[in-house]
Amino acid sequence: MRRARRSDRLLDQQLPGVAAGLARSVHAGATLLVAIEDLGKLAAAPSGDDLATLASAVRRGSSLDAALGHWQRSRADTSVEVLVAACRFGHVEGGDLAAALDGAAVSLLDRIEVADEARALSSQARSSAAVLVALPLLGAAGFSVLDPAVAATLFTTAAGWFCLLVGLGLDALGAWVLSRMVRSALR
Repeated sequence: MRRARRSDRLLDQQLPGVAAGLARSVHAGATLLVAIEDLGKLAAAPSGDDLATLASAVRRGSSLDAALGHWQRSRADTSVEVLVAACRFGHVEGGDLAAALDGAAVSLLDRIEVADEARALSSQARSSAAVLVALPLLGAAGFSVLDPAVAATLFTTAAGWFCLLVGLGLDALGAWVLSRMVRSALR
């Protein structure tokens, strides 16, 4: 499962380059199938393997549209859907294929940049959450060291233990809420 997710992430990283490479070949006069075959030989796995499989399916008699549809269904990835839509727009619908592929490359690259930005911001939020969770504990420890009467009150009286338990419970609740907020921001 982890290997499949890593392969999907790698494919997502490679697809803007694949779209740009296909666009360059089409701009140079190649058909979409020739561009796919050529890039399938040059591109690294997993995109190179997918393109080679796509070209092989067409050579065995499948239509390019059917092969693209099979690739889209087998990957079930929105980035693949964007690239397949651009290919179909130009190849099946008769639109400007090179422009569609260029647009797909830009769109896929923008997606990657937005996802990277979200990961960076969530990392900052996780750091802030760790500080907010640790601060009350460090404060209680610091005050106990600075004034032994604070430690005596916290650890020898019922009210002190109550305050400690309520504080730890609220701290744990805060940590849970903050972690849920960070996770939901990445979806």
